[in-house]
Amino acid sequence: MTGGMRGDKTRVRELKEQLVKAARMYAMCQKAGVAEPLDVTALAVAAFEDMPLKQAVVLVRSNEQNVKDLAWAFGNSKTAQEFEQRVKEIRTLPNGG
Repeated sequence: MTGGMRGDKTRVRELKEQLVKAARMYAMCQKAGVAEPLDVTALAVAAFEDMPLKQAVVLVRSNEQNVKDLAWAFGNSKTAQEFEQRVKEIRTLPNGG
């Protein structure tokens, strides 16, 4: 495996981790009744990922449906296993979520 391929896999893993964290924040914002949960989610991503705010907003907004789908999975799961099952359900929906 070349260094470039390894780097790509690392970036994909990091993106997935960031999306999961964003989805957890989004789910928490929804539960709390926050008026603009995507904006708060972007702020949290910027803060906790040590990322410029503009970059965090682009990340959250460009992956809005993924964040919402993962947040749904969090909201409908009580265990990690249930969360994994919900993610699999999202993948099998006709529109992917």
